[in-house]
Amino acid sequence: MGYKCWLLYTCGILTSLFVRGQDTTQLEKVQVTAQKLKKDQLNIVVSDSVGGKALQEIRGLSLGESLKSIAGVNSLQTGPSISKPVIHGVYSNRILILNNGVRQEGQNWGNDHAPEIDPFIATKLSVIKGAASIRYGSDAIGGVVLVDPRDLPSRPGAVDGEVNLVGMTNGRIGAASAMVEGAAEKSLEGLSWRLQGTLKKAGNAQAPDYYLGNTGYVEGDYSATLQYTKAHYGGQLYYSDFNSKIGIATASVVGSEADLYQAFARSRPSDSAHFTYGITRPYQTVDHKLYKASGWLDLGSAGKLEGIYAFQRNVRKEYDADLTYNNRDSNVSNIPDLDFQLNTSTADIIFEHAPIAHRVTGSIGVNFITHGNYEQGTSYYQLIPNFVDYGGGIFAIEKLAVSKWLFEAGARYDYRWLRAYALNPNYPTQEIRPTYDWRNSTFNAGVQYKFNSQLTALYNFGTAWRPPQVIELFANGIHQSAASWEIGDSSLTLEKAYNNNLGFTYSTSRFVVEVGAYVNYFHHYIYLKPDLSTVQTATGAYPAFTYTQVNALFEGIDLSFTYNFAPHFSLVSKTSILRARNLTIHDWLVFVPADRTDNSIRYTWDSIGRVRNFHVGLGNLGVARQSRVPPNSDYTPPPAGYDLWAADAGCSLPWGKKGIDVNLSVTNLTNVSYRDYLNRFRYYMNDLGRNVVLRVTVPI
Repeated sequence: MGYKCWLLYTCGILTSLFVRGQDTTQLEKVQVTAQKLKKDQLNIVVSDSVGGKALQEIRGLSLGESLKSIAGVNSLQTGPSISKPVIHGVYSNRILILNNGVRQEGQNWGNDHAPEIDPFIATKLSVIKGAASIRYGSDAIGGVVLVDPRDLPSRPGAVDGEVNLVGMTNGRIGAASAMVEGAAEKSLEGLSWRLQGTLKKAGNAQAPDYYLGNTGYVEGDYSATLQYTKAHYGGQLYYSDFNSKIGIATASVVGSEADLYQAFARSRPSDSAHFTYGITRPYQTVDHKLYKASGWLDLGSAGKLEGIYAFQRNVRKEYDADLTYNNRDSNVSNIPDLDFQLNTSTADIIFEHAPIAHRVTGSIGVNFITHGNYEQGTSYYQLIPNFVDYGGGIFAIEKLAVSKWLFEAGARYDYRWLRAYALNPNYPTQEIRPTYDWRNSTFNAGVQYKFNSQLTALYNFGTAWRPPQVIELFANGIHQSAASWEIGDSSLTLEKAYNNNLGFTYSTSRFVVEVGAYVNYFHHYIYLKPDLSTVQTATGAYPAFTYTQVNALFEGIDLSFTYNFAPHFSLVSKTSILRARNLTIHDWLVFVPADRTDNSIRYTWDSIGRVRNFHVGLGNLGVARQSRVPPNSDYTPPPAGYDLWAADAGCSLPWGKKGIDVNLSVTNLTNVSYRDYLNRFRYYMNDLGRNVVLRVTVPI
């Protein structure tokens, strides 16, 4: 009750601020976070984005870490090198990621499975908060992440590019990414291309007072794009390949139940690690290939037709700490315990009709998706069975603009079919073939009102649903890279969501504020519940988790503002507050982000001699202890809250027409020891200590 009163009080203050705030002083830098989407997408949504200089200053981070600069977005981690985005408290299969217009389909069912995407390909990262299921699919329950590269060059004969170099002291990380693009001469006008590649290498990361053993990784990615565009038609071919090898912290490897509980109780791991780039068992490897072909056709007064087909092959291998067979046999040492290959095909056809009465715009579309999973590891237990599924959906979105109002509504119908090829738990030598089919509809409606040139408000309501994933239904084994034993429930039913989002944006020449409030109800919410028991195997002891279904309510508020309070000075503040209730047991829900606030102050100069865009800044991230959890609901209590200081400086040095961008930053400046509640490996070790990062962008 106190939280709701606080929320109303805060909204009251903001409303009065919106009404009173007037200023005509020039605002030097404003980050407009409301994204204008394409016609076939939802417009009236609470969204935010990172691009331009802000994106340059976080180059080299994973996708999950890069998005944490957005209010309402957190990161679910497994150790220092694996993270995936969390939007308004929900994650995994509830968050869709669109990589260059294609929904990313990989082995994303685990907390330790980071998106197989190279963030260097993007010039803007955008987040749609809340249900966006009408356009993207019924399972876009929690939100959508858009990874958008810039448009290809169109000027005949143009050739452009850049090289990004990143060095980090923690883990002695080195990253290099290069991109070159161009357009053909006039004889082939309309033809353009792009080549891009990234190499990254990291050794053991370091907490403030010890190294984290076996936490290095290597990564090699590349992509290519070929596009041909004319006035009334066009097409594009795209290919990308993401490869990584990631060490799994040896602190998570224990031999017995007694050792496991001792590891939970220690303030530091028992293994004595040092710095090395070497990666030993346990580790995981991932290879993700994406092939995309798309085209569009201008139908004149009728509208526009667009089609996209994509094929993805995701190969994931997980290696346990102990070899399944004789470890003196070098051939056996390369055999994974878990070996999955997931093949995915997706197809989209979208028709955007011409405006009706100059006010009504919209689109209709159909989607198709199919998966095939093949497992060939040596594990004696079945974590993910082989399966085949397919699904399809049809949707329509319409928008009406009237004076200061914008109305939007959409509807969608989906069908999903799944057949698993699982082992019979009662007779392990027998195979069973359970078959499921689900069908349901979704609805979205929104309204936006522009009070004046400074104040805009929007409200959006959306429904969404998703079927349970194969691991949620059938898991019964060791999840190697998460160091856990996971148990599924074949009786799980559809998860449904009812999302409400209210947003305000107020902007003057010196002050920009955005506030979003949400209330999201989940019927049959599925989560991985700690069993508070262990499973002893020949390879060690593991904490047990079971996929469980409850009713849940998520309520929260995101607040961000930028204030240029003096010449050259700017203040940026972002705060996220979330409350999540398990309505089935009338208590709090576990694994929900804690309250956090991120504040920074920056001083900028336009130029100092030939040096341009010089800045220095100081920031503080404050994260509260997550005290809202049921008693005795986890293997260890939530860790203490923490404050992290950061500093950065940057400029643009003279080099050709664009200049070389240089940025030097320090995170965890005071080298604080802490553990984050959303890091699964907080059971065993601290998070990262001080990290000095140098980023250099050189235009070609």
